[in-house]
Amino acid sequence: MVNNKKLVTVLAIVIASIAVALLYGNMNGSGSNSTTAGNVTVGSLAPDYGFFLGNSSETNLSSYRGHPVLLWFVATWCSTCAQGNQALNSNYQFFRQHGVKIIELELYKDLGYSGPSINNFVYSYAPSAYSNGTVIPAYAGYNMTAEYDPKGYLDIYYLISSNGTVLYINGAPASTAGQLEQAVNAFA
Repeated sequence: MVNNKKLVTVLAIVIASIAVALLYGNMNGSGSNSTTAGNVTVGSLAPDYGFFLGNSSETNLSSYRGHPVLLWFVATWCSTCAQGNQALNSNYQFFRQHGVKIIELELYKDLGYSGPSINNFVYSYAPSAYSNGTVIPAYAGYNMTAEYDPKGYLDIYYLISSNGTVLYINGAPASTAGQLEQAVNAFA
């Protein structure tokens, strides 16, 4: 017998994944500077919110100035987010070579669903990238989640320049890895 609560959760994940693919899957193919996701716009200064690292220390986005940053918002129960970790793990050396810090942020309170801690999630699906510090697990607070992802879409990322400017916005790194690498090569 199928558990109805689990079925509803699986359907919600599938619907959210499709929404991400439709809304963000192709949004930067032309390199447009007018692209937005939520309240953040390509070409604008990235909003500087504080967040907690997986080790419970507090930091903020501006502390990463001087390095390009991939700010990636996930839910730890999200299957496409897990696939994104696997994709980044298999190609973490590309990001290291380009000096890109990947900050993987669990959306505020995991969008109300339970999942593993962000540390366990990243370590489970991206052990090499986690172990060498390419992917930095972190927790986004309410205000940061509301600013960068006000509709609660899963698997949204922002490529931010070393001076804090938003260069590229997309989602689902498992399916947009090639576009992300092109953006890193072009901007970072």
